[in-house]
Amino acid sequence: MDRLPPDLLEPVVEPRCGIDGWTYEGTTLEECFPPHIEAELAQTVHMISARLATAWNYRRAAQLLESQHAYSQAYAVLEIWSTEGPDPDPTLPKWRARLARAVLSNARA
Repeated sequence: MDRLPPDLLEPVVEPRCGIDGWTYEGTTLEECFPPHIEAELAQTVHMISARLATAWNYRRAAQLLESQHAYSQAYAVLEIWSTEGPDPDPTLPKWRARLARAVLSNARA
């Protein structure tokens, strides 16, 4: 399977602006990431949510999310990138298929 069915698609969780910058505190992803990952991830996802992102922001957010096993969120970032983002990566279909398989295998577990 190279795409997730619509009922398994998640919206991208938007970080919140906190006293120390963008954070996932108070969201469903609170305490899911180590602080050094969360700081970079929240900033890149904020850029995506604000529609100010470059291709680098999409790529980096998906990489960070995948590295933390947040496959559904990584997939959601790639979906936005493929439809709304700048210059999609030519490897995006293979990447999206790999994440779809990861999401499905975690859903069955």
